[in-house]
Amino acid sequence: MNIYLIHFLMKKTQIIFAFSMLISCSSYINTKEHSMHPIPKVQQLNIYNKKHHTEDGFKNLYPSPERPFFKSFFWISNKLITGEDKSKIVPADSISVNLDDLKNSSSEYKFWWVGHSTVLVQGPKFTFITDPQFSDRASPVSFAGPIRHKPPAFQIKDIPKIDFVLISHNHYDHLDENSIKTIHQIHDPIFFVPLKVGEILKDWGIQKIVELDWWEYVEIFDFKIYCTPARHFSARSLWDRNKTLWGGWFVEDTKHQFNFYFAGDTGYEAFFKEIHDHIGKPHVALIPIGAFEPRWFMREVHVNPEEAFRAFLDLDADVLFPIHWGTFFLAEEPMDLPPKRLKESYENWKKENSSSNKSVKILKIGEFIKIALDQNYGSRLISLERESK
Repeated sequence: MNIYLIHFLMKKTQIIFAFSMLISCSSYINTKEHSMHPIPKVQQLNIYNKKHHTEDGFKNLYPSPERPFFKSFFWISNKLITGEDKSKIVPADSISVNLDDLKNSSSEYKFWWVGHSTVLVQGPKFTFITDPQFSDRASPVSFAGPIRHKPPAFQIKDIPKIDFVLISHNHYDHLDENSIKTIHQIHDPIFFVPLKVGEILKDWGIQKIVELDWWEYVEIFDFKIYCTPARHFSARSLWDRNKTLWGGWFVEDTKHQFNFYFAGDTGYEAFFKEIHDHIGKPHVALIPIGAFEPRWFMREVHVNPEEAFRAFLDLDADVLFPIHWGTFFLAEEPMDLPPKRLKESYENWKKENSSSNKSVKILKIGEFIKIALDQNYGSRLISLERESK
């Protein structure tokens, strides 16, 4: 059963989560790299505000037009009755991974597409993973819900280490309990989550959590890690809609002068330009492109490929790494349509911007892009190549 369809029918009968985890400089984090490190102090950018806060949760800053109720009801009912359209199940291509390549290098960043919105980011010393989803279904139960049509590029146990986990929101295709618990058990990383998502993780036995609001950030080791706005919603049941925050993440490696951005799940809005103006430009932007049809239903919460490319330009990023496609069948468009439309957008733009070095990297599951760093750390990006083993 499609989570986006279920949530449309949710009403305001809700329960209130417990208070958010307090982040204090007197608390400590244990890591393999540093045996004792203080949980970082939360800082706020000048643009910080609470306009997206409500009395019992959160909201998008830009009002959404009401979807026609009966049209939505009949469309949802039809989807639930008929199930997946087999003719549209065309998952992303994949390749076998040489596990020897799953190691950090002192001179480069590697961005692996694991599948859906899960990207493994291996830097010179530390490793990030975004929205880890390694399960067979994106669902609260094992016998129903969106099924995975392409297995992950590798398993959690194959990854040498994970230092930081970036969570965008609490939907089941982005916050998977089994994956989170396995990562916690094997790697014991620090989890970065939007406001009130930490309560879910604490219920799963996790304590090393940094919880941030939009436009808040922390400085930890060699990084500044910012929580950024998104246009979406949250829910894991019929009673908790928008009780927890949703967002994206901007990671600044201050030592290597290298930045990357993870948009999470989002519709298009002006905040992409604001991220650029108030934080900076990312060298690599991980932006969703799938689950966008029908547009009258999905446009408020999911960018389409053309909007994803527009967001990439708003951010002034160097590389667009498209995510959130080719793994789960979550909407109406064929699973292989998003990258085709993104490629068309990029090629049309390139005709009038032939001198630009901006690039779009549409990967197979199991591929990675490799970004070599200047050993003197004087310049930020000296080369990029696509690896296919």
